[in-house]
Amino acid sequence: MIKLGYHPATFDGTGLDQIAASLPTICSEGWDGFEYSATALKLHFADPSPVRQILTEAGTEICGLYYTCGFLTDDDAAQWLDHGNRVIEFCHAVGCHLVMIDGGSKGDDGVTPAQIERAAAGADAMGQMCADAGLVCSWHQHWGTIFEYQEPFEQLLALTDPALVKFTPDTAQLSLGDFDVTDMFRRHAERMVYVHFKDLGEDRRFTELGTGTVDFPAAREILRSSDFSGWIVVDLDYTSLDPGLACHMNKAYLNDALGISGARDRSRYAAAAGA
Repeated sequence: MIKLGYHPATFDGTGLDQIAASLPTICSEGWDGFEYSATALKLHFADPSPVRQILTEAGTEICGLYYTCGFLTDDDAAQWLDHGNRVIEFCHAVGCHLVMIDGGSKGDDGVTPAQIERAAAGADAMGQMCADAGLVCSWHQHWGTIFEYQEPFEQLLALTDPALVKFTPDTAQLSLGDFDVTDMFRRHAERMVYVHFKDLGEDRRFTELGTGTVDFPAAREILRSSDFSGWIVVDLDYTSLDPGLACHMNKAYLNDALGISGARDRSRYAAAAGA
């Protein structure tokens, strides 16, 4: 069953202020949940009750918690995994079932085999920690990391266990690199449980769905043919529009242009049909 999520990055504020400001709009548009950053919520790891209260009052959920990796050195990887335990505990406390990881800052030596191997080992370790806790771990390829281009990223996928580390393709982040988005969706469909839909303009800036260069109909067909069942999340980092309007446009594009509906949409349709 497909569910639709939205990242509130375009709304004002940070942490709980941003969540509280965005949820009325996100929920009213019919999104099933929202994605957020572990860094922005780490102040609430010791006491997650304020986060739980906001989710309960809004009747929604955190679909994925974003946790950036650090793998420049062995110490970086060890510290990242140690903190990962607290991220997993927080996910349990607020009912989030997926930890999305990415990263791998580029050092002075560029991309090295040691970096890739260290990242793969850390990802597998985090994946096992998540699996032991009943959660899912997924890698989000990102521009500006050692995996911004296809060759090193394919090495990472080959070195990690697909049962422990899933793949979260981000249509815009892939497009910034040398990836063929449609080909990546097709070849790695079985590993995808959580997908980022984001458009990219000719100026290489992110933009609302359907206003840029990404071939979303092709991605949609691959998801359909592979019986994709998971989250499609719109992760728009910024907008020149009113945040509420951008939120509405992205949801309308998924529903109307692509024919993709989430759980709330299906409930609304069923209620309307029975009225």
